[in-house]
Amino acid sequence: MNSTQHERESHSRANSAPEMSEGIPWRDADNLRSLYIKEDLTTREVGERLGCSRKTVENWLKKHDIERSKPWKDEERLRSLRQQGMSEAGIADELDCGQATVHNWLTEFGIDTSRTRTEQPWHDEETLRELYVESEMTMDEVASELGCGRQAIEEWIHRHGIETRSYNPETPEALQDESKLRSMYLSDGMSTYAIAEQLECAPSTVHDWLHDHGIETRTVGSQPGELHHRWKGGVDEYYGDNWATQRRKALQRDDYECQRCGITQSEHRNRTDIGLDVHHKTPIRTFQSPEDANTLENLVTLCRSCHNTIEPPNENQDD
Repeated sequence: MNSTQHERESHSRANSAPEMSEGIPWRDADNLRSLYIKEDLTTREVGERLGCSRKTVENWLKKHDIERSKPWKDEERLRSLRQQGMSEAGIADELDCGQATVHNWLTEFGIDTSRTRTEQPWHDEETLRELYVESEMTMDEVASELGCGRQAIEEWIHRHGIETRSYNPETPEALQDESKLRSMYLSDGMSTYAIAEQLECAPSTVHDWLHDHGIETRTVGSQPGELHHRWKGGVDEYYGDNWATQRRKALQRDDYECQRCGITQSEHRNRTDIGLDVHHKTPIRTFQSPEDANTLENLVTLCRSCHNTIEPPNENQDD
C-alpha cells in the first residue's frame, strides 16, 4: 500500500468513526460525561437511562477515559456506611464499585467484614446431593421443592463442587453463529433465558456467547415496547421519574439480596452479569401514574430466576 492510499483509508476511518456512536447513546462521550459526572448517576443508573447494561457503560467510560473520585478509598465514609449496617454489596452499589473492591478496602482499614446470614435449605450440601444427585431431580425441580429460584440452586451446587448434568453437552450451533444469535437477541428481542430454553442450554452459556461475539447485553426494563421481555402488545412501559431512586432504596432496604432465594447482588452478577431485579408486587398498569406504583411497600428485590418464576416473561404482565 502506498502512502497516498494509506492516507486516504486513514481519512476514511477518521470520518466514519463518529458515525459509530450515532444513534447509540452509551457510546457518546459527552452524553456519558453528563450523566456520570454532572448528574452523578451510578453506572447502573446510566445503563437504565440509556437502555444498556452496566458492563457496557463501564466499558465505554473506560474507552473515553471518563473517571471520577474513588470514594471506596475514604476510610471515614466506609466506617460510616458499615456502622449504618450496610452490607458489602450495599456499599458497593452505593459507591458504584465491585464488592471485592469494598471488601479489600474494608480489610485494608481494619474494618469488620463479617456478616451474619440466615441459613436456607438450599445452602445445605447434603440436601442438594440427595435431591439433585440421588433423586436425579432437575435444578428446576429442586428449586420448586425447596422454594427458591433455579439460579440459587445452580449457585450452591457449584459452591459445593457437586458435578452437574449439562443441559446440552454440545454447544448449540445457533450460539456459535454470530448473525443467528444477534438476530435472536437483538432483532427478535429474546432474553437470554428465552434463548436458553429454546436451545436447551444454560442462560449463562448464552450470555458467554453474546460476550464472545461482542453483542452488547441489556438490563431488565431497558427494552421499550415489543422488545421488552414482558411486552405482549399495547403501549411502551414507563416506570416513572422516581423509578431509579425508589429502585435503589428497595435494594438497600433488602440488603441487596433476593427476598425469595437469598442470592446476593454480587453472586447474581457473577452468574448473569446483571444486577438483581426490583419487582412491583402490584402491577404498574393498576395505578393512575407510574410514580404511584413505586412506593417501597410495592417493591421487592428478586433475582432474575425468581422474578421469572413469580412473573413468567411469556405472560401478559407488567413488571
